[in-house]
Amino acid sequence: MIGLYVHIPYCTVRCSYCDFYLVPVRGRDLDAFAAALVSEIEAAGRRHPGVAADTIHLGGGTPSRLPVASLARVLAELRAAFAIAPDAEIALEANPEDLDRERAAGLVGAGFDRVAVGVQTFDDALLRVLRRPHDAATASAAIDAARAAGFRSVAADLILGLPGQSEAGALAGVARLADSGVDHLSLYLLELHERTRLGREAALGRLTPPEPDRVADLYDRAADLLEQRGFEHYEISNFARPGHRSRHNLKYWTDQGYLGFGPAAHSRRGAERWANAADLAAYLARGGAPGVVTDPQPPAIRGFEALFAGLRLVEGVELGVLSSRYGGGIPGVADPILRLLAEDGLVTLEGDRLRLTRRGRLVSNEIFERLMPADLSEARARPPQFT
Repeated sequence: MIGLYVHIPYCTVRCSYCDFYLVPVRGRDLDAFAAALVSEIEAAGRRHPGVAADTIHLGGGTPSRLPVASLARVLAELRAAFAIAPDAEIALEANPEDLDRERAAGLVGAGFDRVAVGVQTFDDALLRVLRRPHDAATASAAIDAARAAGFRSVAADLILGLPGQSEAGALAGVARLADSGVDHLSLYLLELHERTRLGREAALGRLTPPEPDRVADLYDRAADLLEQRGFEHYEISNFARPGHRSRHNLKYWTDQGYLGFGPAAHSRRGAERWANAADLAAYLARGGAPGVVTDPQPPAIRGFEALFAGLRLVEGVELGVLSSRYGGGIPGVADPILRLLAEDGLVTLEGDRLRLTRRGRLVSNEIFERLMPADLSEARARPPQFT
């Protein structure tokens, strides 16, 4: 079965670290956007008849900015267009300021069984630096509202490595969420992108991110804390109580198929991969008929992308499976680079199953660079084609 993803591009403000495609929600016609989504989904159902799905995920942007009635309308169209499994995971991302008890109950009533709350930090001063439109008290109230509403899984996100973030404060935030009863925690290390406000501030020397070794130590201590509280560290940035892994995100990490809807959403079925153009105005003008961006990457590069995604999981990847799916280029069990990485304590190899060690997870980007041949790394830079 495939996964279904819906991109809701609206946000109240752009957070200072965010480089995703989004537009300000103020003054927008949200009913028109919901109608365009319904139209796109209906057309996709005709193009992909009989397709079954067992996950639905609404991301963004901020899906919780849409009225509950609009979200329910989108879910109803997905159920009409595709064969949705009875036990499907139906999730959305939400900001704390959107999730009071009444709204949380409405989302459960509409059919959502999982919610991911963007907490990011419990430090109010840092929330202002991030330009988040909530405070710590609102975040805690949102978690409580989600649990009271009866979501099957309540997830939350935190960011580590923020400028000026103390180790004690960061770990206190991790413990606070773990003890609040959430079922899933994502711990992201801050990435500074040149197009973001924080990225520009860092480039101008107006802020100094913490030393990488300090952030790595903080991440390690946070992981220990969560594992001691019963969470499984199942993916580099993700921790779950038993039975609460993100089933939708596992589609991406295990090289499965998915269909995306809304501007900037991505899709993959079999050997085909494409994306909707990141252009909300054009999307609305065409009534939900997206401009399609085809993926020009050759099988060898797709194979390495599948390798890198799979290595993020604690189970790792079977090299033989990827090699048979994508052809040559995937490292074999006798490849010298794997032996060197194993000797450095960064990977383990059992049969043809390759895994990152815990130490390897801390330097995963460097491992991926060492694994990819230079000619393929250069080929990845080819621009997409619009059709």
